[in-house]
Amino acid sequence: ELARQYSEDGSASKGGDLGWLSPGDTVPEFERAMNTLKPGQLSAPTRSPFGWHLIEVIERRQEDVGKERQRLMARQEMRARKADEAFEDWLRQLRDRAYVEYRLEEK
Repeated sequence: ELARQYSEDGSASKGGDLGWLSPGDTVPEFERAMNTLKPGQLSAPTRSPFGWHLIEVIERRQEDVGKERQRLMARQEMRARKADEAFEDWLRQLRDRAYVEYRLEEK
């Protein structure tokens, strides 16, 4: 009920319920806090890049990672690697084009 009233998250209308989450679905700070909880436990206030969270684990299940989920996870990993490579390439090009002049003053 507090989430409905005070939360600014998109899940506020559902009372803060995020539904079933899988590894990698949330930011690392949220996931670390969530993984320390047992069903029925409520976390201490947890900060992430999206703000502050109170996390309650209602239930855990053993996930049978099906082929479709495996494909999705593989695609996400490939996208992340390509993005990292593109960033490194851009950074390398930026460094190559940079002009740096060192001036030493003599006394």
